Amino acid sequence: MLPSLREVLALPSFRASAPDLLVGDPDAVTVRWVHSSEVYEMGGLLAGGELLLTTGLGLHGRTVDQLTAYVDELVDAGCSALGLELGRSFFEIPGELVRAAERRGLALLAFHAVVPFERMIEDFHDLLIRRRPDAPRAAERIWQELLAPVVHGQGMTALLDAAARLAGCPAELLDVEGNLVERSRVAVAAAGPERMAAQVRGPAGPAGQVVLRGRPGSRRAAVLQRAAVAAALELGRHPGEGRRPSLAQAVVTDLVAGTVASGQDLRDRLAAAGWTLSTDHHLLVAALDVDPRIPAHELVAPLREALVGAELGPAVVGAAGRQVVALCQGWNRPLPQRVRGAFTAAYGALGAHAGGARVLAVAAPVADPADAAPAVAQAREVVQLARRLGTRSGVVLARDLGVPRLLAAGADATATATFVAEQLGPLLGYDTAASADLVRTLDAFVVHGGSKARTAAALGIRRQSLYARLERIERLLGVSLDDAAQQTCLAVALTAWRLRAGLDPQTAFR
Repeated sequence: MLPSLREVLALPSFRASAPDLLVGDPDAVTVRWVHSSEVYEMGGLLAGGELLLTTGLGLHGRTVDQLTAYVDELVDAGCSALGLELGRSFFEIPGELVRAAERRGLALLAFHAVVPFERMIEDFHDLLIRRRPDAPRAAERIWQELLAPVVHGQGMTALLDAAARLAGCPAELLDVEGNLVERSRVAVAAAGPERMAAQVRGPAGPAGQVVLRGRPGSRRAAVLQRAAVAAALELGRHPGEGRRPSLAQAVVTDLVAGTVASGQDLRDRLAAAGWTLSTDHHLLVAALDVDPRIPAHELVAPLREALVGAELGPAVVGAAGRQVVALCQGWNRPLPQRVRGAFTAAYGALGAHAGGARVLAVAAPVADPADAAPAVAQAREVVQLARRLGTRSGVVLARDLGVPRLLAAGADATATATFVAEQLGPLLGYDTAASADLVRTLDAFVVHGGSKARTAAALGIRRQSLYARLERIERLLGVSLDDAAQQTCLAVALTAWRLRAGLDPQTAFR
């Protein structure tokens, strides 16, 4: 028996996409397969029973008749449901599409959060395997999924990612004292109060625990037991690391987890790690993003040495997932240019390790040690935002991403989408339909402070061509690009669109 649409929407990746069922009964619709495509003429390529996933690239700019015909062709081919990811081509489901789906009885979904379609297809494939009469074979696949990161040397985080995907909940590795060492990073359902744990045993005895943060169940129990063995094998690949983390690593781990009790507790633990925190100097906190193909702990010592060489040492440095977190002694007046200069020097000093080092994010200076954990969280947030904005290297201060941090922290998703559509909607629509360069041009114009000479040089076009593009942008949006207030609105809208869509305006429509 085929799974219902309700069962499919309960899968981890689908839950993470914030689905909204606009048309259809999830219990009455069955799904034979999940498929993704941006092709407009999809009807003739379906075999029936599919849940079709799309970002709407093939639908943008279509007429009412074309959207209606698209739905008709899907239904005639036996398609069970259509899922449209919002934020790339559409900020809301077109009314014509909703009405056509209601008329033909096609289940229609809107996805409000971006989750790779590949992950959704993998989750559905796992669901089908679990439902097969020969389901015991699924245990062999669990082993294969968990052992692959170990065999290929992808590191503990990749192993925990695999466990999280298989279990449908967050996975963590704790040390023998219960401190968080690593956690999964894939999009799964949010962690609840329930959990399952299994001991990881090494040659000398207990080496920690693997924890699944979700409701206990038979499948999760199977994943957990095998993940504990795989974790033991992964730990065995680094025998020189020892079972017990260093004092510095323990401090970093607890700051990341937010379990440091107080400012005095942090002072005492830093002193135990060999560093007395000055009372009249600020604390500087940074997070180095590490290439996922390289274990983060391999850059702990190089970053520590680089910070010392840049007069930011002694420093307390430890790994946290894909990042290396550092606490450094600042100055009594940590001016932004001085902070940037010191960390830029440290980043440059990484030398041969720079291939594994990506963005070095620096939080706002901390005057009170009690604020160290929020500063660690801020530095790690800046790393994530830098990734989403397309920054892959260099030093980024928290203040550099002030607007993205503000948008990510407090803006309502619906209000943000409305704002982006209001400010940029006609421009996004034009570029999508015509494969034009107007969004790219506006982004370059804003980045270069409204300088037409520098914008033209950055785009590699003549000034006359730039003037023509800017005039078209003004006509489409009904604005004057000489107005500073409107430039500010457009700059914020471009940032919001970039965060929401995960696309770089310089490459999005090419």
